[in-house]
Amino acid sequence: MLKATLDRLKEGYPAISKNIGAYLAEGGAFCLEGNGHKPGVALVVDGDYPESIELHWSTAVDGQVSRSWNDSQEATEYGATAVAIVILAKLTPYTVIERSFKGTGFDYWLGSGEYDENLLPFQQRKAKLEVSGIWKESGNNTVDARVKLKRQQIKHAGKEGLPAFIIVVEFGTPKAKFVKQ
Repeated sequence: MLKATLDRLKEGYPAISKNIGAYLAEGGAFCLEGNGHKPGVALVVDGDYPESIELHWSTAVDGQVSRSWNDSQEATEYGATAVAIVILAKLTPYTVIERSFKGTGFDYWLGSGEYDENLLPFQQRKAKLEVSGIWKESGNNTVDARVKLKRQQIKHAGKEGLPAFIIVVEFGTPKAKFVKQ
């Protein structure tokens, strides 16, 4: 079983400042603990990158943190982003290099290797990442149904000919589905 930590986000990535990374890590910890999980929980990843990951975090989820993340839809979105970025980095050579913007159909541009500040971001784009989160599966709100929806969404996300990855994180189990389109 691989090991990963949400704390890695606090160090930053090319498209994630240290402050945003800490924010995302806190959201991820809140979602996991809000579903009864503790650091060291086994996150089962299905799809094109099957793996079990022992997921850790050091953020203390106290009353203040819980009140800060009271909007469960927002918490799930940012918590899923945290988990997705960490497992992407663990299971592929890719990393997030640039945040996309609304209307593009995906969340992040991905690069591989070290980010080069001397090159423009578009010169380093190698793939796209779309992330989605589910607090807890129920009825029609399942990981598989969400992946199907995201496949349709990302199909129309530009014609660059670059691969696209979809990661849907479900916090109730916890699990994720990681597919390449």
